[in-house]
Amino acid sequence: MEQQVRQYVFGVAGAGFVLIWTTMGLTTAVLAVAGAFVATNSQRLIETGRYRRRRPLRLRQRPALRARPLREEGDELPLVPDDPSLIISAHGF
Repeated sequence: MEQQVRQYVFGVAGAGFVLIWTTMGLTTAVLAVAGAFVATNSQRLIETGRYRRRRPLRLRQRPALRARPLREEGDELPLVPDDPSLIISAHGF
């Protein structure tokens, strides 16, 4: 249900943008969209600004990379392919 309401709201907003664009110009339409965005998200923007001022971001340390040396790799892999069709040669050219 929420998805349908969201689609209708975006549809109405898009129609309003096109209507304002055709009657008053692109600059006015863009300013109207920016104003609507700020008006609908004003509380969230204020909280984001307060949260960032109150608490500085901490630097996260990356976990240490743990890799085993190559000599601990058990079996050596063969360098010759098992399937003869995978052998590439220039003999046929």
